[in-house]
Amino acid sequence: MNLEDYPTKDRIPDVDHPQVKKWISEIDWSLVPNIPVADGLPESPHFPNCPPDSMVDKNSCWWSCDGCLQPTDVVTCPRQDDWGLTYDDGPSEATREMMQHLESKKITATFFIVGSRVLEYPDILMEQVDQGHHIAMHTWSHAGLTTLTNEQIVAEIRWSEKIIRDVTGLTMKYVRPPYGDVDNRVREILRQMGYVTVIWSIGWDTNDWRMAMHQIEAPQIVSTFISALDNRAQVRSFSGEPAGPITLEHDLTDATIGVSKEIIPLGINSG
Repeated sequence: MNLEDYPTKDRIPDVDHPQVKKWISEIDWSLVPNIPVADGLPESPHFPNCPPDSMVDKNSCWWSCDGCLQPTDVVTCPRQDDWGLTYDDGPSEATREMMQHLESKKITATFFIVGSRVLEYPDILMEQVDQGHHIAMHTWSHAGLTTLTNEQIVAEIRWSEKIIRDVTGLTMKYVRPPYGDVDNRVREILRQMGYVTVIWSIGWDTNDWRMAMHQIEAPQIVSTFISALDNRAQVRSFSGEPAGPITLEHDLTDATIGVSKEIIPLGINSG
């Protein structure tokens, strides 16, 4: 793989690149809602800065700021006894340990892949495929999509799509917007590029990423997960039918892998 064939890692790709211009031309922009680009936080310009609830445009259906869902958003599993085990932000050096554990338990998971990480770990991505895991999209630079222009969204998705296809030969169907940051503008652009939006079930976000900043510890995560299991009957699909949960975890560090190993048997033993 020639690294020069792809954008700089962890940077929003250049929208003036000839390949990006071609991808942009394939979108019917008349179908994309005219929703303004969202502001980001001062210290993190591509993490959405939610305005007061009274100022959120309800017609935009902005999940990350008002929890609004569309029927096309995947937030639960179809059957009540299913468990959508998902990991974001990899592959990383810690991913192999997670894969080894999953293989030992005969479990497959969905890994939402960041394109920039594939530049670093293409071999691990291929191992994930070979082990039978489900590969899905998590953009190129992990920027909140509502904070990006229309053109930047296309570049983020298509470059990630390209590098994953170049490595694996596979084309993905599902995308998880970083931070779950999606509104109707983003949804329509993703739809036209052939993607289904996946978020996670309310109450089933482990917040494991916060361990790296010492904001949470493993026992708290395990306790929250046990509480979610105790209330599993409350998981409902968009239409209100009983459904299975989709959890959010990260295959990023030894700490996140360690806590995942703790909660997996709890989930399995709960039925």
